[in-house]
Amino acid sequence: MEEQPAKKAEILKNLAVVCSSQQDNDAALGYAESALEIYEKLGDKQNVFRMHMLIQLLYMSGAWDGAKEDKALKHLEAIAAIVEKDPDDIEKGEVYQRTAHLYLHRGQPGTALAWAQRAVELFDRLGVPMGIRLKAASSLGIALTYTGLIDEGIAYNENIWDPVVKKGSPLPLAMLSQQLTLSLALVRDIPRARAWGEKALPETSKTGLFFEGFLRRPLTLIYALSGEVTKAQQACQAVQTLESQTLAGCHFEDTAGIGLHCLRQGEWDKAREYLEWAIAVQQDRNDLAAVGACCLVLGSLNLELENYPKAEEFLLRSLEICRNGGNVLFELWVLPVLAELYLKMGQPDKAAEYVDRGFELMKPGQNWYGLPAPMYLARGMLATAQRDWGTAAESFDKAIQINKQYQLPWDEARTLYKRGLMYLARGGKGDRDKAHEDLDEALAIFQKVGAKKDAEKVLRKKEMLKA
Repeated sequence: MEEQPAKKAEILKNLAVVCSSQQDNDAALGYAESALEIYEKLGDKQNVFRMHMLIQLLYMSGAWDGAKEDKALKHLEAIAAIVEKDPDDIEKGEVYQRTAHLYLHRGQPGTALAWAQRAVELFDRLGVPMGIRLKAASSLGIALTYTGLIDEGIAYNENIWDPVVKKGSPLPLAMLSQQLTLSLALVRDIPRARAWGEKALPETSKTGLFFEGFLRRPLTLIYALSGEVTKAQQACQAVQTLESQTLAGCHFEDTAGIGLHCLRQGEWDKAREYLEWAIAVQQDRNDLAAVGACCLVLGSLNLELENYPKAEEFLLRSLEICRNGGNVLFELWVLPVLAELYLKMGQPDKAAEYVDRGFELMKPGQNWYGLPAPMYLARGMLATAQRDWGTAAESFDKAIQINKQYQLPWDEARTLYKRGLMYLARGGKGDRDKAHEDLDEALAIFQKVGAKKDAEKVLRKKEMLKA
């Protein structure tokens, strides 16, 4: 009696594989789920494993509207449970790695770190040297960085770069290139991020447009931050060309790079159009890392438009994703923008809470690279509102110094502008001249990096002062 269900399951499994190879994922999913149900009743552990694996791969597809990363994760965790009591082997470690990586997509680096560490420990127990493919896919480096262990995470990935390049396998090379450059972009260390990105680009370009796309996404973010307009436009165009064909690949916070570039260039309609599209697509796929970043940039756009309720909605959504997932790094991107929002809404106490939270996250004794600059800017704006001129001046000065050090010109110009406004509000001896100097310098930088609307704002302020 058992032979007939087994034969039926085998037929369904084969149909699922064939349909998957023909990219008929709806049919493949139906056949695979039916086969899985039978294999589970038969207690066929090996084929249950295979069907879970096939289904999670389908849900991760970049060319299918039915892709759902939370459902893919559910099947991966089912696989992990199946193999948990089995003897350690490479296949078991790969399941742990894949689970860790998918938690990164879900915006949960804290959980990803635990899975990645399990994978590394398993291979250590086996005495297997972490093969280059395995090591690059472990997600350990970027998970460490996301959770605030910045130097440990970046060093982990830097140390395996040369062996990965020597090995030449396209996927590990693409993944490592993206994770290393994205980590450096998110800590706002533009000199190193740019250097690694431009070093890696020729290597990933050899493997084709799809794998090159892994690196082009963080490059859009890097060039948006560095104010290199032509390079940013080229990177944005490359990403959009790829996205018009497939959504395959890894979409992390770098998904918001195109929107950030358009926002800073003053192309607000383009920014809104892209970000709304990206949020809808990635929310449907349940890729929360991408959603959280796009919500931050769209919230920032609504802040500029003085649509404060919308800004608050998007920014709080971004913050929720960060806090639920243990993403210290990106929370430090969101907090200063929320502080600015609540200052503009006339809620300085609430703004102060977010400023305090940011400085609490940046534990002493380690390098936080360019991340403190926006927090110092927010503290300076808060102190200006409280007429605490000493704290305001000190905070703006620190933000400007950090932005110069890490080559963040737009952020430097914005801080100069805010400091200029502080001088005008303080109205002390020589403050008006200092304000004019800051506004002139901010204008020159904004014009250099093509920030049209920001330059127009400074010009309006200068005209008001003349009047």
